[in-house]
Amino acid sequence: MSIQGNSKPSTPPVIVVKEPYSSAKNMIRLIPAAIGSAVFHAGLILLLLVILKDPQAAPAMESVKDEATVNADPAEQKPSNDPFLTTDIDPAAQEFDTDIQYNVDRKADVSVPGMVNPNEAVGILDAPKDAPPVNLPAPGGIGAKGQGGTIEGAFNTSNAVGMLGGYGPRGLPLAGTFYGRSGATREFALRDGGGTKESEAAVTRGLKWLCRMQQSDGKWMLDDSRFKDKGGANDIAGTAFGLLPLLGAGKTHKAKDAPYDKPVEKALLYLIKKQDRRTGNFGGGMYAHGLASIAICEAYGLSQDPNLRRPAQMAINFIVQAQHDGGGWRYSPNQAGDTSVVGWQVMALKSAQMAGLDVPEVTMKKAVAFMESACGGSDEGYAYVPGGGSTPTMSAVGLLCRQYLQSWGPQNLRMIKGVENHIKKTGPLAKHMYFSYYATQVMHHFGGESWKSWNEKMREDLLKLQDKGNGPMDGSWSSQGDPHGNSGGRLMQTSLTLLTLEVYYRHLPLYYRDPGDKKMAAK
Repeated sequence: MSIQGNSKPSTPPVIVVKEPYSSAKNMIRLIPAAIGSAVFHAGLILLLLVILKDPQAAPAMESVKDEATVNADPAEQKPSNDPFLTTDIDPAAQEFDTDIQYNVDRKADVSVPGMVNPNEAVGILDAPKDAPPVNLPAPGGIGAKGQGGTIEGAFNTSNAVGMLGGYGPRGLPLAGTFYGRSGATREFALRDGGGTKESEAAVTRGLKWLCRMQQSDGKWMLDDSRFKDKGGANDIAGTAFGLLPLLGAGKTHKAKDAPYDKPVEKALLYLIKKQDRRTGNFGGGMYAHGLASIAICEAYGLSQDPNLRRPAQMAINFIVQAQHDGGGWRYSPNQAGDTSVVGWQVMALKSAQMAGLDVPEVTMKKAVAFMESACGGSDEGYAYVPGGGSTPTMSAVGLLCRQYLQSWGPQNLRMIKGVENHIKKTGPLAKHMYFSYYATQVMHHFGGESWKSWNEKMREDLLKLQDKGNGPMDGSWSSQGDPHGNSGGRLMQTSLTLLTLEVYYRHLPLYYRDPGDKKMAAK
């Protein structure tokens, strides 16, 4: 057949010529991809190594170590080989934004951080990164990350006029904080508050006695057989009573301060080993748990060791979960409360707040509701349980809780009435240390001439009763004749006495007065 007209010629076929296979050329083409893959995986491995070495990651990783260990009875757990409490971490090189939450909008009557003493090397917000650390910074910050503390007067009622934070009228730092336990601030607080060289010498003897009485595993025992006047068996409470005066004097495991740093470290390790990792409970009942929680929170607040944050927060979480619907606590979780147990839990919650830990506002509000239900009415006294009669001891506990929970100051009419009816009338009792421990704190914050006269008698009476000499009990206080002596024995008696003699700097006064002026300086 012939093709006519404008018909196009057929398209010529495409011929594909196959190039011979060359392994050398193929390898050359794969080199860029291989290099990229090697760089990516090397970077990933390096990142994992950094995370594993990050000291702040250690506590979080503890929770996924070994299922058998996590679910084991805390009392049967073997001591950990993790030297986290002995590892020195350069505070100035660490970033604690998330850990400390120093810039978080706080609720209720606590704010972290606040103003600081500019003469101190650390704890100043936006300070140089290479600022030299101080052994005992206050809670809420360290190195370049800020200084913490409460602003107790910021939410006062009209009858509770106090400082709004920052400096007191004589240049003292934030009220109510741990800040008085370190450096020149401690010396100033001691002199200004009414302490003496003799009272500090007694504290030193007492702390050395505590160190001698510590067991090899880090605990202290209320029923130690070395005491003729021993108490009941509760090693969690005993360890807390042994540890608290050391912390009250500003001693931590991070400060190279023999002979105190190692006893503090061993005690903290003992408590952490005993703590239930799932619930945060230290064991021994709510009395003991509250005491241990105060100790662990103060240790974290003073040292800002990030490895203490988790056990401290877990301890507070357990207190929150154990609260009864009526706002109180008793021997076991969720029991209707009694004022005695409530006092230790409230102090633990306040220590946690000052250390920058998380405490639900609703927990504090419910505690206020309990205190109101335990208040005896017109005499402003407090009963052991709601509906009962008021006693001086429970009134001292209740009034201190009011100072911390609601910022009741020395111009609050209900505080004035409670102090007059239940603390001043009873007076300092050196042989009733459970009452005097709480009452002395109330009067310390109440201030003025009332505090001065109370302190002089309390201090001198306690100094006279301390055992002195070369015997094994040198530096301690006998519990014989104390109404709670059978329960706490010599260890509790010595602990509460030391804490009472440390009151000048253990927690700075919530309210300051101008010298010679009976009116509030902030009024």
